[in-house]
Amino acid sequence: NTSFALVIAILLVSNPWATLLIAGIAVFLLMSYRAYSSLSQRYQSLSLLYDFTQLVSGVRNPDAVLEAMLGHAKNLLNAERAEIWLTAGEVEQRRMIVDDAGWRTSVMDETSARMVERWFATNQDALVVSKSSQNDEHRRLAEALDAEDCIIAPITESGRVVGLVAVVDRIGELTTFGAQDGRMFATLASHASVALENGRLIQRLHDQARQREHEALHDALTGLPNRVLFGERLRESVAMISSRGTSPAVAIMDLDGFKEINDTLGHQSGDVVLTEIARRIDHIVDPTVLVARLGGDEFAFLMPDTSDRAAIEDQARRIISAVGDPIQIDGLSINMGISVGVAVAPFDGDDAATLMQRADVAMYVAKGQADSVSFYVAGHDANTPRRLTLAHDLRHAIEDGQFHLVYQPKARLDDGVVLGVEALARWIHPTLGPISPDEFIPLCERTGIMADLTEWALETALAQIPVWQSHGLDWGVSVNLSMRNLIDSELVPTVTRLLEESGAPHELLTLEITETNVMTDPARTIDILNTFGEMGIHLSVDDFGTGYSSLSYLQRLPIDEVKIDKFFVLAMSTDANAEAIVRSILDLAKHLQLSVVAEGVEDHHTWERLRDLGCGVAQGYFLARPMTAEDLMHWSRTQTVSRSMAELKLVRTAS
Repeated sequence: NTSFALVIAILLVSNPWATLLIAGIAVFLLMSYRAYSSLSQRYQSLSLLYDFTQLVSGVRNPDAVLEAMLGHAKNLLNAERAEIWLTAGEVEQRRMIVDDAGWRTSVMDETSARMVERWFATNQDALVVSKSSQNDEHRRLAEALDAEDCIIAPITESGRVVGLVAVVDRIGELTTFGAQDGRMFATLASHASVALENGRLIQRLHDQARQREHEALHDALTGLPNRVLFGERLRESVAMISSRGTSPAVAIMDLDGFKEINDTLGHQSGDVVLTEIARRIDHIVDPTVLVARLGGDEFAFLMPDTSDRAAIEDQARRIISAVGDPIQIDGLSINMGISVGVAVAPFDGDDAATLMQRADVAMYVAKGQADSVSFYVAGHDANTPRRLTLAHDLRHAIEDGQFHLVYQPKARLDDGVVLGVEALARWIHPTLGPISPDEFIPLCERTGIMADLTEWALETALAQIPVWQSHGLDWGVSVNLSMRNLIDSELVPTVTRLLEESGAPHELLTLEITETNVMTDPARTIDILNTFGEMGIHLSVDDFGTGYSSLSYLQRLPIDEVKIDKFFVLAMSTDANAEAIVRSILDLAKHLQLSVVAEGVEDHHTWERLRDLGCGVAQGYFLARPMTAEDLMHWSRTQTVSRSMAELKLVRTAS
């Protein structure tokens, strides 16, 4: 600079006209420098904008996009702070700020937010508010941001303004934001809007993927893990048996009679039952236990590390107790039973498939016994193929004529006169032969054809009444009802229709129910039985003395008779306690004005003893075994002749 100043001084001294030349050179150099500075600044801005674009294009989280934008905007425009207001859209309303203290969020002033929204409702361009601006509306916007000068640009999503981004207070006493800064900031905001929308789209895709994964592993109705997830966890637990010495236990739980609820009350009510039961089970089990819905009315739980059968049984019984509490649906009280089968590794199997299969075997065993919880026993497997075959063939057995009725007479103890018969279903399987009712009745209840079997039995039995009447036999017929029948809304219409079709007098039909069936849902049972009583149909409580009846309910029921369970009748001759129970039942029935039928009378001594005690009617092998309708007619004629001969012999002896 010194040398340049000396040269200029010499030129000016030696040649005054050199001043013009020097002035021209100076103007040229100044203009060149200003052009260079402008290009340099534009290059720097574009470079920063490119860096920002590259940064946000690689960011997938929406919040990270916003933070990156604010940081670059603050640095690029040399502002004290940058902030974003989100006033609409998928993200909750909030205010985010970046300044020298870092990134933070703040409460958004609703009044200021509404003012900014109104501005951008009609103005989509960036707004530059300089320190010298005299526009009142612009000043109010700046005051809303607590700023002397600022640049505000809209944040858009799918063409809709969802917020704003702003840089506030240009650093430096003599500088402020200009139009070029506004254009740069608008470009920055536009890129950020696109990046933000892309980030949210990617976030939604990730959320949808996680949701699909969750749905693939969880039951849509109950929210519990499904069979797939349960199988994965079970395989993981089995794999750790050798390495960690763990002993997982798996239990399969099945609801008793759920199909009847669907058929009677509808699938919507069935869904309510399943949801409530799932909630109860999930609430009652220990946190370490995995509860899953395998499908339909079948649930399972996995205890990952226990071989303590007492602890497993305690867990199962807690579940049974919770499920057993009544469920209220549309004013009805639904009581659900549950059967649980348990298999324990490695004793009952060392792979997931075997454990599941054997827990299922144990569950079916539990359904066929008084106890609702059953542990797997090796001998149970032999019954599995037979049970599956019977369950499959049951659906066609009625249509194919494999079922038939047999009838067991009931007679007065005083004179042996037959008053009626009990209809009993028998199944002759085409390949397996006779199937015991104790075996096929539970299968009928589980497979949902109990209503069909009962309708067939009623229709067949009622058709016999006119036949007997044509032979001078005014016999009534008794037909058993199960709990599944009593919760069937079609039971009353079905019985009414069958009585009309058969032409049989209503008073010759007796419907037999058990104490347990009555107590399962007393309110609903009483309504149905009252309807039958009003129709003139006789009602009988079967197996009386073995259930858990409430005498208050028994007094309210329109019952005509009780049947003493054969367990007590058979034991009368050898067990004084059994005879005492029989005496008590007879005394109770006398005071309630009920007739009494004693089942299981198999010898003359029991017959005579029951008559001495005041019992009215007997049923059992001493009188006759169950027989077909044709054999019953033949037996009846034989009994009439025998009784006539006996009476004639007594007359001759007396004379």
